[in-house]
Parts: sequence; structure tokens; C-alpha cells
Amino acid sequence: MAVALGCAIQASLNQGSVFQEYDTDCEVFRQRFRQFQYKEASGPHEAFNKLWELCCQWLKPKMRSKEQILELLVLEQFLTILPTEIETWVREHCPENRERVVSLIEDLQRELEIPEQQDIQYQNST
Repeated sequence: MAVALGCAIQASLNQGSVFQEYDTDCEVFRQRFRQFQYKEASGPHEAFNKLWELCCQWLKPKMRSKEQILELLVLEQFLTILPTEIETWVREHCPENRERVVSLIEDLQRELEIPEQQDIQYQNST
């Protein structure tokens, strides 16, 4: 689903574009954070500290503003809740910001509605 999404967004936050470039190291940190399990630690203290460390490696709070981090998290979650085909389509179009992500989806929805309406008009004319 959004396997590479988090870091595609994150890498581009530093450059002003949401999906402009893919950062492999970042994706590794995102996956480690998302896939970490309690059983990998010797107790709650170690588990929490490990999650904190992985989160900081992924989100880089010393380098990014709160708004950039929130945008990263919300965009990742937003694309995760989309149907897989739409998520894939959006990522392929490399939107430069959150407004463009929404605009792309709205455009796609309009495109998908048009053929259905044309089919109805064609059937009515025959």
C-alpha cells in the first residue's frame, strides 16, 4: 500500500515537493518504526525508547518544522486509506504538495464519471 510513501513525502519535504524524490534510508526507518514489535525489546522501557529512536530517525524532528512532520503523517495516512488503485495512481503522478494530491484525486474522480455518462448517453441515442 503506502510502503514507499512515507519517505517519498519526507524526502521531498526538504525540497518543497511531496513526492519528488525517493529516499531509501528514510524508507528503511519508516518501515522499522511501523513494523517494530514489543517482543523485540526486553521490556516496556526499552520498547518505548526504541520506538522513539526509530521515529526520530524517520521524521527528523530537529530538521523539520511541526507543520512538515504533520503533513508527512497526514499524507501518509491519507494515501493509506485510499483504494489501492487510486493510491498507486497518485504516487505515479508525483504531486508537489497536499493541495495537488487532493486535486489529482478530484480530477481522477471526474475522469471516471465521464465515461459512465457517455455510455448512458450513447445507449439512449440508439
